[in-house]
Parts: sequence; structure tokens; C-alpha cells
Amino acid sequence: MSEQIQAVIPQVRKPKSFGRSDTYTLVLTESRMIFAELTSDMLKEITMEAQRKGKEEGKGFFARWGDQLKASMNYAERYWKMTPDEALHENAKNFSLANPTVKKIKVSTKDSSSGPDDPGRNYTELKIESSNGKYEFKCDGHAGPVREALKKVFGDTVKIGR
Repeated sequence: MSEQIQAVIPQVRKPKSFGRSDTYTLVLTESRMIFAELTSDMLKEITMEAQRKGKEEGKGFFARWGDQLKASMNYAERYWKMTPDEALHENAKNFSLANPTVKKIKVSTKDSSSGPDDPGRNYTELKIESSNGKYEFKCDGHAGPVREALKKVFGDTVKIGR
């Protein structure tokens, strides 16, 4: 049986210094977690392709702009059409964690508001503890969909806590 992609989690950010971060798509299979980096060159390619298609279809400026936004937001969908090895080897900075090395995963919803006058926005904090080390990531939105995708792959073999 070949390795199959079980879930794809887009826009998983690994914080770096000075508020910067590297952005990944998390590709989950039954045997590993693949972190596929989304580079600025990839984003440029996506937007240029959407722009080109829009021009060919005779779309106006705002329609092409909307297509560019949609293409960049839906970029992670392309991983469903790849093999796990293709996703891993797409970029030299991509990496994977073998599922048996994962000891614990903590998924929680956080609020970025700075006070009562700032509604902020919710984001998901994802902490992975494996025999290879500890990893921390942030994703947009609530933790529920991320937690469900991880439970689909890990079931009860790994504690997925809040």
C-alpha cells in the first residue's frame, strides 16, 4: 500500500525573529507530517499565473486581482494532487516528522487582541513534541479544524490536547 495524503493544513507559520515567520503547508499522511514551505517565489508564480489567465479570459483589473487573491489562498489544495514524496522534495527547506516520533501535540485557540478596544483575531497555536525536538507553529482561525485533521491521522496514538 502506498502512502496517502490524509489531510492538508494551509498557512502554518513558524515564527522567527522580529515578527517574521516562515509559512508552510502541513501535509499529513498515515506515516509522517510533511512541512512544505511556501516561498515568496512560489507566491509570485501563483499570482503571475492567475494574472495571465485572467488577461486571456478578458477579465478586468478587479476580477484579475480577486483571482490572484483566491489563487494564493487556495495554494495548499495543490498538495492533494501530489505524492507525499513530491511534496517533501518540492523545496530544499521542506522537512518531515515521522508520526511514530511524535509524542504529544497541543492545539489551542489564542486571541491576539491587545485590549477591549482591539477585537484582534483568533489564531491556532500548534505545538508538536517529538523525539526530534519541539516545534511551534501558528495558523489562522480556530483550533477545531486543525485538531480534527490531526485526530484523523493520529487517532488515540498521540495525545492531542488543548
